[in-house]
Amino acid sequence: MRDHGGEGIKKEIKIGYGELDARGKFIRTLWGGPLILAFLYWAVAEAKGHPDFDNVYFRFWIPFIATLATLGDIMYEYLKWKKDEKSKQ
Repeated sequence: MRDHGGEGIKKEIKIGYGELDARGKFIRTLWGGPLILAFLYWAVAEAKGHPDFDNVYFRFWIPFIATLATLGDIMYEYLKWKKDEKSKQ
């Protein structure tokens, strides 16, 4: 079993994002971001036949920008977690 610096399994579940520590925010971002991206890509694929959404902006740029934002958020939360972990030592 891997030791997380004394942060074993937490006994309480926190629903709100603001209640989480840096590690919890990183973990939630790690699974939540790709889940939302999967839904976005599914919605774009399903809207192919609809004339209002059949343009390059909707089919390419929105998913591309959302993917970059998600990757940036994951990197930001990771760096914030590591900085917080380093300051505790």
